[in-house]
Amino acid sequence: MTTETTAERAFVTLLYFNSTSNRSASEQCECGLYGLNSPLLSAQGFVAIPKAASLQACDWNTQFTITEPPWIALIERGNCTFAEKIKVAARRGATAAVIYNAPAKRNYAIPMSHFGECCGVELWDPVLPLSLA
Repeated sequence: MTTETTAERAFVTLLYFNSTSNRSASEQCECGLYGLNSPLLSAQGFVAIPKAASLQACDWNTQFTITEPPWIALIERGNCTFAEKIKVAARRGATAAVIYNAPAKRNYAIPMSHFGECCGVELWDPVLPLSLA
């Protein structure tokens, strides 16, 4: 008997202020995958990026641009495991972590495995999500 694990798609809602039009805007896409070990829950909050030259959050001491909950860590893929990135974000109080492909890389996603950690979503389009559902 084999058990097949499949990644669930994540719906992303973007809410942002467009300074060119001087208006609030929103966009939605089904452009992500929940991590194989992530609970299929919604998360919302302001988006925070690492306060570092690298946006990959591989350094255990990584700080983020927002610390007041609820907030979502937006982390670039690469240089360390998904679990390490999620641990750094969780240690700093993130509600969820979104891991995105670098804009210069090919646009694809693989199911993200991160045993023992929660709340990871991987995006294959580099966007700034404010709400995950």
